[in-house]
Amino acid sequence: MTVASPDLDIRTLIEEIIPFNKLLGVRLTKADVAAGTVTLRMPLRGELIGNVMRSMAHGGAVSALIDAAAGAAAALSLPDLRAAPSVATIDMRVDFLAPAQGDVLLAAAAVARAGRRVVVVRTEVRDAEGTLVALGTSAFGVARAGAAGQEGEG
Repeated sequence: MTVASPDLDIRTLIEEIIPFNKLLGVRLTKADVAAGTVTLRMPLRGELIGNVMRSMAHGGAVSALIDAAAGAAAALSLPDLRAAPSVATIDMRVDFLAPAQGDVLLAAAAVARAGRRVVVVRTEVRDAEGTLVALGTSAFGVARAGAAGQEGEG
């Protein structure tokens, strides 16, 4: 699988190229390159429920949505989106604040700092009622091509 297409856009990357996002049903609702923000939508299907007694989303599903939104925001911070495969999660913290209600989760991610090797992103997840259900802080390592075209120093 390659993402080196010259016409690659963030929607295609999120919705079509990343298999896990396709499995989750993640969709891009908004992206602002200048602001470093991305908003993703994920349907809260029955397979993503963790507490069947209360019909609550599984924490892993919420975390996966945070990772997807934050990763997309981090990828947007690169000068060329075709370098997105060089972005990898190196740390992620999730604070669960309330049980999610309804049939959809929305994750709004914003780049807090984009350095040469590390991008830090903050993400809020809200449910269909607008309730803040989780906060995420993520760090992404960015592998830069070296002078000889090797990944690493740069």
